[in-house]
Amino acid sequence: MLITVSRDGNVYFGAGQIQLDRIPARIQDSLRHGSERKVYLKVDARAKYGDAAAAIDQIRESGIENIGLITDQRLPMSQ
Repeated sequence: MLITVSRDGNVYFGAGQIQLDRIPARIQDSLRHGSERKVYLKVDARAKYGDAAAAIDQIRESGIENIGLITDQRLPMSQ
């Protein structure tokens, strides 16, 4: 399961936008359909810390404790 927080604070579950308070139910539904008990969280580097923290809280509310964080590798600026 992949949850993404964009720089403007929008949250996505997979490819579809979702409201924060709907995350626990969506995770539980995915688990009932055989998903692994792991969530990957991808947060835009320009996103607000509070938006990322709120997403983590909602993931944990679903009972998931194993959260993988995905980061983008910054490429060095060419000279």
